Amino acid sequence: MSILETTANILKLMVTLQGGIKISDVIQHLEMPKSTASRVMNQLESYGYVEKDAARGLFLPGPLLLSASHLANRQAPLNELVDNALRSLCEQTGYTGYISMLDNQEILVLRVIHGRHSLPAVTWPGSRSPAWGTSTGRALLARFNHAQLDAFFASPLIATQIGGTSHNIASLYAAVERCRDSGYATAINESVSDTASVSCAIGDPTTFEAVAFCLSFPQALATPEELQRIAALLKETALNIALKTGDTLVTHQL
Repeated sequence: MSILETTANILKLMVTLQGGIKISDVIQHLEMPKSTASRVMNQLESYGYVEKDAARGLFLPGPLLLSASHLANRQAPLNELVDNALRSLCEQTGYTGYISMLDNQEILVLRVIHGRHSLPAVTWPGSRSPAWGTSTGRALLARFNHAQLDAFFASPLIATQIGGTSHNIASLYAAVERCRDSGYATAINESVSDTASVSCAIGDPTTFEAVAFCLSFPQALATPEELQRIAALLKETALNIALKTGDTLVTHQL
């Protein structure tokens, strides 16, 4: 195994374990002799790939990696990463793409990427909808912890929005939990009539930004098989972006 391959495997191990690693982790997961593991980790430390926390016996990402990560974040902000990835998905599927964010209790559409399949209605940038009633909103709400989610649904505005509809807090809370478990959210004939959408959310922990991106298509095409196919594409895209931004909510979830 080359030194480049060994280095890549050690860095992947850090990502997999989501934190610092010990010599014993390298020995166990990479099946490396103890003497080799110690020598390799010392070499990586000398070049700045890792940094040793002697008090805990851990090796953490080093200054070289952190500097490169900071540079990558500056050159490719979250919105640009999502925009480029979503454009590719729209071209691949022919569906319309949306990028949205949470603004208090509402979802705000930031960008629309038109696909080849016409939609019954198009939601334009600047449009707002109740977050609980859209797949993008539920995908972003799934990033909340339980206390934040409780506070969201306790808002008087939510009670006003739900009033007169067939929805209730318990069912909406359950829908967000399903999204948290599955890694994606769907909406069929909800906020936009005769339209279906599948969404994932992604964040950048260095800037505290989070956006949701979705593919939207006519409800007639929303078979269980098609929903699963689109969900798989979106989840793979979210994971690829998360590996660049360091979004552990996504890498843990997916």
